[in-house]
Amino acid sequence: MKNQQKSSISIVTIATILLSFIILGCQKNSQKTQELDDKNQTILLQPSTVELLQPNTLEEESKFQARSLAIRKKLAEVDLEELDNWWRPRKIGDPHKYLLPVILARLSLEDTQTGELYDQEKTWKILFQLDKDKPNLYHFRSYLDVRILFLFRDKMPSDVLASYKNQLQRPKVFNWIKTGTENHMFMHRASGLALMNGSGWPVEDPASEATNEAWLRAELNKFLTIGQGEFHSSTYYGYSIGGLLNIYDFARDPELKKLAKGLLDWYATNMALRLSWGTAGGAESRGFDRNTWNTGLGAVAWMWWGEGTEAAEKMTNGTARLALPAALSTYRPPEHLRALARKQVPLPFQLRASHPIYYSYSQGNRLWEKFYITEDYSLGTLLEPTRSYQVEGTISAQYVTYKLVVRDPEGINNAVVGLGGTYHGPQATGRSPGDQYVQQQGAVIFQLILSDRDLQAGVPAQSHLVLPKRYGEPTKYKNWYIWRIENIWLCARPWADEVSLQPLSRKYKDYQAMVAKGKKTAWVTDVARVADVGDFESLKQALDKTLVDDSQWESQGRLSYLSLAGDRIVMTYQQYNAIGDAVVNGEKRILNNWPVLESPYAKQELYSGLLEVDDPKLGKWQLRGKLMGPEWE
Repeated sequence: MKNQQKSSISIVTIATILLSFIILGCQKNSQKTQELDDKNQTILLQPSTVELLQPNTLEEESKFQARSLAIRKKLAEVDLEELDNWWRPRKIGDPHKYLLPVILARLSLEDTQTGELYDQEKTWKILFQLDKDKPNLYHFRSYLDVRILFLFRDKMPSDVLASYKNQLQRPKVFNWIKTGTENHMFMHRASGLALMNGSGWPVEDPASEATNEAWLRAELNKFLTIGQGEFHSSTYYGYSIGGLLNIYDFARDPELKKLAKGLLDWYATNMALRLSWGTAGGAESRGFDRNTWNTGLGAVAWMWWGEGTEAAEKMTNGTARLALPAALSTYRPPEHLRALARKQVPLPFQLRASHPIYYSYSQGNRLWEKFYITEDYSLGTLLEPTRSYQVEGTISAQYVTYKLVVRDPEGINNAVVGLGGTYHGPQATGRSPGDQYVQQQGAVIFQLILSDRDLQAGVPAQSHLVLPKRYGEPTKYKNWYIWRIENIWLCARPWADEVSLQPLSRKYKDYQAMVAKGKKTAWVTDVARVADVGDFESLKQALDKTLVDDSQWESQGRLSYLSLAGDRIVMTYQQYNAIGDAVVNGEKRILNNWPVLESPYAKQELYSGLLEVDDPKLGKWQLRGKLMGPEWE
């Protein structure tokens, strides 16, 4: 152990030592600690050698275990028999999605006082019958099903064990190379690879294992060169991470574990960078987080970096189940990410980022993101280069192009604000045809000028600023509509034929929209911290010092704004393109070769293969993609 400590980047803490002793039965030989006992896997699994380079403190690990227990207890309380009776008469295509979290949670509590509340024999019977009645393998089943096998294979009945063994025999084994959306593949292929590599059972189609390993390597290479198509998805990050955790925890091959860790570290870095006090801040691909610790991404982030156990009580069961794999895994994100995730680093900071086309492994730098965060709010916008009218078979409806997250000082319910067109719904989410943005720090110019083609395609002649109804009506000052939202001022200046405040919809009954109607609509929004500008009278004086120039708006679609922060932003609308011409502080916005990540705390140059994290206290941490796999420095 002493030799390990000398060669580690940081000193192995008491927590890691104690955890290792518990797992290993106090074995002293460090080489033996890497051996997996097929028959005696426990919930606490052996951390890899790489993990020992980022030890957690005893206090942090203790808090993590408390959160883990809270999530498991919450899910175990769900009536399993009632769930089993619920899905059978209905056309439920993915019942494992609902039953397996309860089964796994109950099994994980077997040796605890809480576990005595549940009949484990009945639990195994329900699992076996579920496989008999719904034998097909699919993504939402795989990531929890495989974890159940590895954690409890020494305790499960022989008929249940046989059903798992059958998954690697023909014809079932061929199902493990199925494709789908990005998260589908991370759940399904990664879990299948963990099963093939870690079970010790014969694989009747070895090419399936090789295919999934090649895919895993390609994904890591993609992330470290051009980024991710399903970037920062509050809906799906938890599912993808669940699949990768299976490889990290259960694969026998150390090289596979390293691949999984590289991908997990990349996910964790992107989560930590934008995490806004329990809400996935900024732009998203496939999701729109309006919650606080209550989405798939938020649940995993809470397991890794949360405080207290209260959030578990408020999560929906659908969210809590996505925290379960992380709760039962030995993976911990790099220590360098903790302060960044909790926003205990110097603020504010601004991020530029670029993303690839969804599914592409070569078309990088095709979407562009800005993100800005202070002590009281975060704001993000996204540029996407197509003016698409497709409504089915597209993820355009699932992009987040403007998101303002306002921190709740009580840590309970952050406010979330959106701005954009309404082609995909009144809540101003999705990439509506014609929406064009430019952002600098807390200020944004938005424009929407509809062409005849837009109108013929059914693009609504209106744009919405959507915010929680609980903040009431705005105060009007000159041409500005102003809301006090917690500890910030939201100032909005619209251009339209008609402007009115309306309820949003029955589905989003807690939200309202400031509606700007007309073929030509535009907004300037500016956000200021109360701590910076003071009370409302002081804000009015600050707004008097801003400058809006709309003299060329009608003729050329050009707006200019000198912001509260002193930034001069100019945008000229591009009628036949998807992105406006923008000038910020005298410099023309050029999107070519934007980095994958560029901020004071996390950087990744386009095509570089190098992710860098810089913690003010701990210094630099690096993840580098190499031909044979990832390396850490």
